[in-house]
Amino acid sequence: MFKAKLAATAIAAALSLGATALSTSAEPQMLKFSTMEPPQGPMVNCFTLPLLEELKAASNGRIDIETYMGGTGFAHPLKQYEQVARGVMDISQGVLTYTPGQFAMTEIATMPMLGENAGVLSRAINKLAPEYLADEFKDIHLMAILVTPPLYVHQRDEVAGLDGLKGKRIRSTGKGAAAFFEALGAIPVQMPAPAVYENLQTGVIDGAISEFLALKSFRIGEVAHHHLLANTSHALLFLGMNKKTLASLPEDLQELVKNKLSGPEIGARASACWEKLGNKVVEDLKAEGQDFVELSDADRARANEIAARITDDYVASLEAAGKPAKAFYEALTGELTAQAN
Repeated sequence: MFKAKLAATAIAAALSLGATALSTSAEPQMLKFSTMEPPQGPMVNCFTLPLLEELKAASNGRIDIETYMGGTGFAHPLKQYEQVARGVMDISQGVLTYTPGQFAMTEIATMPMLGENAGVLSRAINKLAPEYLADEFKDIHLMAILVTPPLYVHQRDEVAGLDGLKGKRIRSTGKGAAAFFEALGAIPVQMPAPAVYENLQTGVIDGAISEFLALKSFRIGEVAHHHLLANTSHALLFLGMNKKTLASLPEDLQELVKNKLSGPEIGARASACWEKLGNKVVEDLKAEGQDFVELSDADRARANEIAARITDDYVASLEAAGKPAKAFYEALTGELTAQAN
């Protein structure tokens, strides 16, 4: 009798352990996502969070996603790439142009006057990234390079064309924009977008470059009411996943991330969100009486001449450092021409 009871107890314990193991294995794998954008930000709600929800829904309960966004300890604008590369985060979205030189080849796409259509530029650079930019993103699985619409010049004072920028302190980002302002006699000032409002409000800077959505999401349009439509640059962001995290996912989810949630169309989705949301901001600001001024023909010709010189110099500097910058630039402009036709 004693032996029978002992056997029954052992069986019950084994069943209990089995049930616990099954319960544990059924728990979803938690992926951590970070960005500097606040949870209520229009861009993350148009693009990033829906994309993450697609991944979560496709997992059928096998993964969950925990977000660390603006206001949290993991939202630092300059640390997003490092965090996902090291595995502190599983997925991150951050600004590439906040760290000049780290993504030197990629920055070719930030040169002034390169193109007005963000979606076209996004498809082009993401198509070419595996061939030309793999070394710069070797530490992560690059889901997409995200390209904003052009960064125009937003000023406290009334617009007086390119000559009106001389001596002005303008927040800029990226080497191309900085060189553009220096050629015009302006003073480029490097700072992340969240710092622009306060510095404009207090007069530390006279203007700032940004795409249109930032006029609302970072409140730039509250203190800069005059807008010069000079295409100084495009901001570049990245959306990426830690390589070990990707390898740890079930095979079907790995394929989903690689084939459907990465690449040119993902980049184009982001650009479409920026354009849609930004155009609405412009409509609202125009209704308030703010002015949006196109470049004159003479200023456009001058801007194109300056941009060509800056681009040639930058590409040559990368070539001198042993990088295939000329081949990448020619492939990029070739893609832009092909997609435009």
